[in-house]
Amino acid sequence: MFKLFWQQPRHSVVVFGSVLCLACIYIFTVMQFTRAQNDGRIGAMLDDTWIHVRFAYAISQGKGLMYNEGVLTSGATSPLWVLLLAIPYAVLNPDVMQQVDIAIYTSVLTYLLLVVSATGFSWWVSKRAWIGFSVGMLTVLTGRWIWMGLSGMETTLFTALCVISIWSHMADQYEKRIFSGRTGILLALATLARPEAYLLAFLTGLDAVVILPLRDQRSIKSIINALRRSWRGIISYVLLAGTYPIVTLIIDGYPLPNTFRAKSQLGREYPDLPRSLLWMNHVDNGKIYLILAAIGLLFMIWNFRRKNSPSILWAVWPVIFVLAVLYMGAERYVINYSRYVIPSAPFTALLAVTGIDVIRQQLKQRFSFAYAHASTIALLAIIGTMTFARGIDDGAAVANDVKQLYKMHVTAGYWFKEHTNPDDVIALNDVGAIVHISNRRVLDLEGLVTPETIDAVGDAPNLTCEHDLGLAREILRQQVKFIGVFPWWYPCLVGWTGALQPEAVFTITGPTVIAGGELVVYYPIWENWPMQLQIPSSATQLNETFGDHIVLGAYELKQNENNLIIQLWWQPTDTPQRDYHVFVHMVDENGQLLKRLDGSTLQHDSKPQQRENSAFSTLWWRKGDIILDEHIITFDDVSILSQPDISLSVGLYTFPDFRRLVRPDGTDNLKLPLNSRTIATNVAQ
Repeated sequence: MFKLFWQQPRHSVVVFGSVLCLACIYIFTVMQFTRAQNDGRIGAMLDDTWIHVRFAYAISQGKGLMYNEGVLTSGATSPLWVLLLAIPYAVLNPDVMQQVDIAIYTSVLTYLLLVVSATGFSWWVSKRAWIGFSVGMLTVLTGRWIWMGLSGMETTLFTALCVISIWSHMADQYEKRIFSGRTGILLALATLARPEAYLLAFLTGLDAVVILPLRDQRSIKSIINALRRSWRGIISYVLLAGTYPIVTLIIDGYPLPNTFRAKSQLGREYPDLPRSLLWMNHVDNGKIYLILAAIGLLFMIWNFRRKNSPSILWAVWPVIFVLAVLYMGAERYVINYSRYVIPSAPFTALLAVTGIDVIRQQLKQRFSFAYAHASTIALLAIIGTMTFARGIDDGAAVANDVKQLYKMHVTAGYWFKEHTNPDDVIALNDVGAIVHISNRRVLDLEGLVTPETIDAVGDAPNLTCEHDLGLAREILRQQVKFIGVFPWWYPCLVGWTGALQPEAVFTITGPTVIAGGELVVYYPIWENWPMQLQIPSSATQLNETFGDHIVLGAYELKQNENNLIIQLWWQPTDTPQRDYHVFVHMVDENGQLLKRLDGSTLQHDSKPQQRENSAFSTLWWRKGDIILDEHIITFDDVSILSQPDISLSVGLYTFPDFRRLVRPDGTDNLKLPLNSRTIATNVAQ
């Protein structure tokens, strides 16, 4: 793989040295600017960085993949990155802020590795030093890469490993091997860096076993013999890459990390093509760049068919990779400075420079060498200048993003540490900095580190009551002390009347990579919660069934001046198929509604828990729920409660046809007596 560079030592020093020098100047300049804007701190820009840091610190302490004390979880999307960070943590035992600094310095080093690997691979595959130099420079000048290099995340490591893995695969083809041990190890490391590399491993195998043999018209026997010689690569990959799926399967019962289950939108949403496919490069590099990349791709396909290239994998990988990411989540091309799709960028850069080389070759045939040479330099200068100019704001944004995360998440972490006890549970949608700083047990409302919330919401779409009520059940079960969320992420939960009391607000303004500009900490008011843990012993037990799936478990009456407060505890045995209203009527011995002096009837009809902006539709009820449903009947004469043979008629009906739900005995209501003994026992005066 590296023989070419040893044969040209001076060229190698100039090419790699100049690219590395510019990369160091650019990224360390941004680092110094960030320090100057943040009181000497570097700091993380993403809360996800803190998640990796917490996992890495737990491993360094010998606790394994642990986020909440004593509980293993498969929440680490990048086990390789976590293990890499755990090494200096184990040696240095840094404090929480130093842990983040180490993560950032590590991502800087892997950024430099990416620059070197992109430069070297481009030179090697094209056999032209100027192409390697150009791709390296385009990588350095892309401001988005500076942001990734200072993020403390695994993105730069993953991209570098993808480049080196494809490089190794192509070297295998030159060496007449299908899948060497070297390629197997590199692909396994890429897979452990990010699970998207499973796709790369599959495509590598497909290329080696199917596509290349078909193109070269190899015999089945030769392919089988080559596969036999590839046992080292296959075993290396299976043993290394196969460990984490087994670990996650043992821990959580699924072969992929919690993140995949929590965030994947596969089959539920579809990308806006071709806009989302081209968006990042259009923003970073411009239309000329995209046209050049298209020319390069077409040329590589043509060149591959003519058997002038050992593999076309590197050329099609950026397209296949981005499409795969988009189908996992249609909006991933814009999230966090496109960190999910940017691993395609070095390959797209090589396609663009290849497109320039194609144009150069055509110009040489039609015009003078000097004209072709000058045109090549001009095109490189144009796309290089555009790339730098379009990306410089991304580099400058690092300082702002560090400040924003510190102002919100880090500050909130210290607030939780001060206002909670060590054994308290807190519920959060961003679980990185707050949890690691406060060191409190967390219920992750997004399910990244506590998969029970994934099971709680099921397939319910985000921003719906079905989704939020699933979380409410788990919040209730764990009896959390505080709930810290971006309110607009959970509109139904936050809007549930009386359920949450604001305790603290952490606000940021201006441009931000954080998903919400306001983090609100709430205290849960359990008596107003959508569902309850248990029926109080003071309530009268009933266990009366309506229809097939609804049970009235108990009721309790309270009197407040001229108001009779009727509390009903519903216990569904399954989810009802209709949206029912509840009626509570005060009736005489003949079942006739009693009336007030003004002629209005003594009744209360409403949806369950209907008050102000919220109601608990029966379509959202789930087996095991205990639902407190309160109804109030106001009367103008207290003495009516002393009348003989009066009762409450309770039942459910559909609206607007008023069809009542029938009980097993054929009746459509349940009578709750209101005689003197019942009132004396159940009515609080």
